[in-house]
This record gives sequence, structure tokens and C-alpha cells, in this order.
Amino acid sequence: MGLILEMEGKELFAKYGIPLSKSKLVKNEKDAKLAAEELGLPVAIKAQVLSGGRGKRGLIKIAKSQEEVVNFSLDILKMTDTKSNKPVTHLLIEEAAEIKQEIFISMIFDSHTLETLVLFSMEGGVDIEELAKTNPDAIETIRVPFGKDVYGYTFMNILAKRGMKGTNKIVTANIISTMVKMMRLEDLSLCEINPLVITKNNEVIALDARVIVDDNAIFKHPNREKFLSQELRYTSAEKEAKDADLSYVNLGGEIGMLSVGAGLGMATADLIAEFGGSPLNFLDVGGGAGEEKVLKALEIMVKDKGLKSILINAFGGITRLDQVAEGIISARNKLNLQIPLIIRLMGTNQKEGIKILENQGLQAFEEMEPAIQAAVEAAKGVN
Repeated sequence: MGLILEMEGKELFAKYGIPLSKSKLVKNEKDAKLAAEELGLPVAIKAQVLSGGRGKRGLIKIAKSQEEVVNFSLDILKMTDTKSNKPVTHLLIEEAAEIKQEIFISMIFDSHTLETLVLFSMEGGVDIEELAKTNPDAIETIRVPFGKDVYGYTFMNILAKRGMKGTNKIVTANIISTMVKMMRLEDLSLCEINPLVITKNNEVIALDARVIVDDNAIFKHPNREKFLSQELRYTSAEKEAKDADLSYVNLGGEIGMLSVGAGLGMATADLIAEFGGSPLNFLDVGGGAGEEKVLKALEIMVKDKGLKSILINAFGGITRLDQVAEGIISARNKLNLQIPLIIRLMGTNQKEGIKILENQGLQAFEEMEPAIQAAVEAAKGVN
């Protein structure tokens, strides 16, 4: 499942007629200033990142002057999204709304019942998990069976019970029914507006868009491959790994980790933390990995910043460890590796693999824990 950017979620909303504020996507403070001139002050300056809770982390600011537009844009573009560990590269400059009422609307697809679960509250702009604890009666829950057509009138009584009246009730009911339809037609796992606002001019506007798409259905929506979120979701190393059919995720630590098997990789990451280290990455070359795949994996790893030691943990079942060893030697020679290299081999052709490494002056551990301890110590500069 993939979270897409707010502005991409709003593109989907616009496609289905959900009312929005005018906005412009920019990459620098100069374009932010031009956008604010076009839209008119005040404006909201919103970091486009793949995580929620932006307001609490200073990633959304309201600018009331051109000087604030420039300063706030510069400040936000210097920041890193601590949740995704990615730098902020794009801003959405949006007309600020005079808010009279905030509303929360969210829906998720329940894969067990195949229903769409709709959550609604007249208390928008809040942490819904906290609201569920402190005031569960404030949240209305509706279950929509899979494939059932819904219309605005389906939600009229519920909104009336919550105190909504007149045009606002009609518009909000239609927005909810539209979002339910979007869940099915756009293959969404989550569709959320927090907040949907009623302005002092009595307009109903979606101020935010939090949308998670089902990546397994991307063949039905090929335009999503060009989404900016697809580019921002991955570091350059992660993109290269994806193209090479390798599983690679940057974790922000300092110990480069290569494993043969995803389960072994997760166990290795846990033990690195247990011994006081931090993994730079998760990198699984998969069962049956040969010399070329190991070489490619290490080529990708060494491009990431912060690498202080490399730990290769290979348990050979269908994987031949002599081929893994050959890949390690090829990578060391080709890349001129000067970073401490710690290797653990166990399984098929283990003795042959260890002999290949020893002939090239490299040691291989047979047990996992001593190898991990050695990698942690090497990253800390302990001999």
C-alpha cells in the first residue's frame, strides 16, 4: 500500500468534484512568493511529504505577508520529515480559509469483511485515535457493504443527528458518498479529509487529503507511476535496488546489512539494535542469490551516506555460499572497499565459501551473534 502526497490526493478529489481551495505546487521560496501573489494572502505553506501529523512538526505554516511566505518556505525546505526520513523538496501554497467548523471524514477498506468502514466526526483537525479514547461518542461509524451503491441521501439522517443543516448537510453528504465511490473506482485503501471545513462564507472545502492507494492495482491506473510520490518514496539507492529486483530500505543507521532471506534480515536488524548498533538499511538479496546479485547489492549499499561497517549474513539453503563469497570478493575488488567487512556464512557450500574468503584474506564467522557484535564494534571504531 502506498501513501500519496496531499496534492495528488487532491487531484483525485478534483476529478470527482470534491470542493477544494486554490493551490500551487512549488520547489523554492521564489516560486512560493509568486504563488502567494497569484492566490492572495494569507496562504498556507504545506510540506508535501509522505506522512501525517505535519502541523505538529512545523511542516505547515500560515503566512500573512510576503516576507513570511519567503521565510516560512525557506525554513520548511531545510527540514527533513522525521517520519519518512526524507528531506522536504516540494511545497503546496494554498489559499488560507476562514474556518467556522472543522469536520473529520475517513474511510478504510476492511479486507476481512470487504466493507468500506466510514468514520465521521464534527470534531475535525484532531488526532482521531486520541478522540476515540477520550470521546468515542463523537465518532460516527458506518459500514458500507462491498459493491453497494451509495448516494448523498444515505448519510443525511446521520449528519442531521450530528447537528448539520441545510446546504452544508447536503454538500457534506455528497462528499461522503463520493469518497465511498472513489474507494472502489480508484482502488484506495484509505481516503481521509481532516479537516473538511465550513468557512465563514458558508462554503464546504476539503483542506487536506490523506489517500493510500493499493499498489497492487497500479496496472489499472498507469498514470500513478508518474506520481511525484513514487519518486519521493525512495532514496536513489532504493530506486536502483527496485530496478535490480532487490529489497532495499534505508533505515538511517551506520551498519550496512546484507542478508540472504527477509526473515534473516529482520532478525539481524533486531540483534544489531540489541548490541547497541543501528542498521543503515534493510537489504535482502533473496534465496538463490548468485555472484552478480551480491555484487550489485553491495554496489547499491556503499552509495548510501553514513556507512561505517558492512555486515553480510548469509544462510544458504538454495543459495550456494561459494557463489556468495565470489560476489563479495568481486565487490571488494571492484569497489575498492575500505570499510570494515564482517561476514557470516552458514549452509550450502559453507566450507567452500569460507575457503574462498580466507584465500583473499577475509574471515567468515559461522555463528550469527559474534558476527553482529563485530560489525557493531567496527562501526564504533573498536578494533
